[in-house]
Amino acid sequence: MNKIEVRLFAGLRKYHAKPGNSEAMIVALDDKTPLESLLGRLKIPPEEVTVIMVNGKREPANYSFQDGDRIGIFPLIGGG
Repeated sequence: MNKIEVRLFAGLRKYHAKPGNSEAMIVALDDKTPLESLLGRLKIPPEEVTVIMVNGKREPANYSFQDGDRIGIFPLIGGG
């Protein structure tokens, strides 16, 4: 069992276990859980996500989480 730290940014904070919270969530995952399955686990629609960072860098969708990984999930951010 791997425990990872997940931070949700901007509008994605509504999917936090405590909606609106900016603190990291600790999520326990089975060994070899791929990155692509994390959004489903957190009930975040994939179309709302632009970037997922693992330990400060992008990883492929089939990346298997390691105990202690730090994940940042970012939405599309518009500006003008």
